[in-house]
Amino acid sequence: MNPNDIQFKLSIIIPAYNEASRIGSTLESLSAYLNRQAYTSEVIVVLNNCTDTTKDIVNGFQKKIKSLTVLEVSFPEYVGNTKGYAIRRGMEEACGEYVLFMDADNATDIKEIEKLLPYMEENDVVIGSRYVKDSHVVISQPLYRRILSRIGNMLIRILILPGIYDTQCGFKLFSQKASKAIAREVTVHGWGVDIEMLAIAKKYNYRIAEVGIVWEDKTRGVVKASAFLHTFRELLGIWWRNR
Repeated sequence: MNPNDIQFKLSIIIPAYNEASRIGSTLESLSAYLNRQAYTSEVIVVLNNCTDTTKDIVNGFQKKIKSLTVLEVSFPEYVGNTKGYAIRRGMEEACGEYVLFMDADNATDIKEIEKLLPYMEENDVVIGSRYVKDSHVVISQPLYRRILSRIGNMLIRILILPGIYDTQCGFKLFSQKASKAIAREVTVHGWGVDIEMLAIAKKYNYRIAEVGIVWEDKTRGVVKASAFLHTFRELLGIWWRNR
């Protein structure tokens, strides 16, 4: 890592796919929180395959959030959310000492980063978790999604990531060195990117900590059950490549 690459204390990456109804309140929350902090920060919103007014809403925050970058990626061959590639592009652009990616729906509020940052002193990757000590789920997912999530996490622990209980929570913090190294090897375009990033971190022997956070289900049916099947296919692909 070149020290000259670090321009901010914290980079925040938000992948956004048709988030016009929710991203405005998320950016309001970010703006209010970051303006109270003594450290420098940047926000990178990566629009992927958006067909709504998300771009216009995000651009409306250029004056409120001083270091706001809006990236746009599009894959005509992929229909729908390409979260994985969006996160990868954000990581490639990030100039922070620490790099966080979070969900556009603010399921985990930015203030929860205060729980993660202390762990960066001894770790390379710190992930927010709904399934470990001190976690708190304000509004739970529907029962079928909780069951699928637990089954999925059990398979992930068996096949790839033993000891990690929640790979899919969208609140993960990386050192810049780890962020850049992982971004270079990300191949998954969809929801399985969380699994692949942690598998890459494990390959490099990066130290990973899992920390309980406050989380609230704000998807309201946006994530379909078919996404679990797609992620399962991506999981098998990641396992095969890392055998």
